[in-house]
Amino acid sequence: MKSLRVMVAVLLLVLCLSGSALGAKVMRIGHEMSTETPEHIALVRFAELVEEKTSGQVVVKLFPMNQLGSFFTQLQNLKDGLQEGHVNGLGFPGHLIPEYFIFNTSFALRDFDEAARAINGPVGMEIRERLIKEHGIRLVSVGDWRRGARHILSKKSIRSVADVQGLKIRVPETPSFLASFEAVGASPTPVAFGEVYLALQQGVVEAMECPLDLIYGQKFYECAKYISLTSHLPELCAMGINEKFYQSLTEEQQQAIEEAALEAGRYNRELSEANAALYMEKMKQAGITFLEVDKDAFMEKGKRAPYMLEERGVIPKGFYDSLLESIGRK
Repeated sequence: MKSLRVMVAVLLLVLCLSGSALGAKVMRIGHEMSTETPEHIALVRFAELVEEKTSGQVVVKLFPMNQLGSFFTQLQNLKDGLQEGHVNGLGFPGHLIPEYFIFNTSFALRDFDEAARAINGPVGMEIRERLIKEHGIRLVSVGDWRRGARHILSKKSIRSVADVQGLKIRVPETPSFLASFEAVGASPTPVAFGEVYLALQQGVVEAMECPLDLIYGQKFYECAKYISLTSHLPELCAMGINEKFYQSLTEEQQQAIEEAALEAGRYNRELSEANAALYMEKMKQAGITFLEVDKDAFMEKGKRAPYMLEERGVIPKGFYDSLLESIGRK
């Protein structure tokens, strides 16, 4: 692991020096997704916009599919300034400030608009400021970048909550996803994102959950044939920027990055919404069966997940209720 970190650091240093030689500031952004996903396509647009808005003074270099290391390596890189940016689901800073885990807890927030109001409201802004002060990471254009709602891809038919009892389902390596699927009676199994395809293919897990664009873009549908439309998590994305890098920019360059992130985020949202039907049709043609479920039943059983996080000491007691109060929901 240490040798891998050293290799990544050397690679990033070389890239930085090559950019500096051209007189431009280099902003290296890593992420886990394939180049076919709306997130990456929107990041390409972001790179174009930044170069245009800064007249080439800031150059964005993109590193998809864990080219800069695993998620945890990239998170440390972001803190250390070895990479200037990272894009992931809004819950990713939860490994630094646990309150963020509420944003990737299924059944906690009803829809994308509610989640956007929460992260941009007074309670959300408080933890965003903490992320800057305590870990040197700034989130930009939060609420505009979105993944599609998450659904369950499985090797067996799932139509009700009863069908997920004991289901060995892959989840990301976070306590929020564990609590979410324990709440509905499944058996969540953490697997690194880059290992999901093989885990499904080899039967290590029976199911996984993801937005349709990732299920299609990562070709997970090749390993299982049922998608249950649970919409259990409206997942926002976030672009994290190293604060020292951000503060090294002029005010004009900072504004250019903020504007570019906003425009690219809206493009990401348009792509996600427009492509959902397309992905569904392509996967139907590939033999996938889409199943409707009783979403209210899932929500009713899963609604205790945020409180499970509080009971386990993952997030402070009372945080979830205070977040709901900040958006007018009790």
